[in-house]
Amino acid sequence: MLRDLLFADDCALVAHTPAELQLLFDRFFNAAKQFGLTISLKKTEAMCQSHPPSQTASVRITAGDDTVLKSVDKFCYLGSFLSNTISVDSDIASHLAKAGCAFGKLQKRSWGVHNISRETQVAMYQAIVITILLYGCETWTLYRRSIRRLDQFHLHCLNRIAGIKWLVRVTNTDVLYMRGTMGNEAFLLIAQLRRVGHVMRMPDSGIPKQIFCGVWTTCSW
Repeated sequence: MLRDLLFADDCALVAHTPAELQLLFDRFFNAAKQFGLTISLKKTEAMCQSHPPSQTASVRITAGDDTVLKSVDKFCYLGSFLSNTISVDSDIASHLAKAGCAFGKLQKRSWGVHNISRETQVAMYQAIVITILLYGCETWTLYRRSIRRLDQFHLHCLNRIAGIKWLVRVTNTDVLYMRGTMGNEAFLLIAQLRRVGHVMRMPDSGIPKQIFCGVWTTCSW
């Protein structure tokens, strides 16, 4: 059973019940202490994903000195927001803000420079802004409203690059054709299919492949 997710100096503990999570955290806390390591309790948070999903779900986890960990409804892990309602709305909102900031910073250096070709500008936009916008999208489960938000931002940026005013009536299809690019949904599908291909090429013993294919083995110790 998958119990912990490790990356550099970060660790995410996963359990089915609050009691199991408390036991896992106590063991991790004590093991770290034996090696002279200290867990930053100010940065450590607990989140409960209830069924059915509830925004008010909470969990009480205490550390070795009876410090109660902060219970949250969402937290940022490896640049992506995880929510207790399993919604990607917070993650998308964060990515839209970051991508919008990156787009704005390039206004005077790229989009507003007339001696840079449109092809180069669009290539820069896809390499920088789209990459920020769709970071981690391989694992997103999206509703149509979320795709519309991403597409609105995408088309707004392309209109700014092309210098098309909002009063000018140009269809979205024409904007994409004139800039020689595609819609955000196509970028999403390409990224997700690329990730699926990467997972399926893994050995059968790989955890990502076992989770993706719904195959799991248990061992008794």
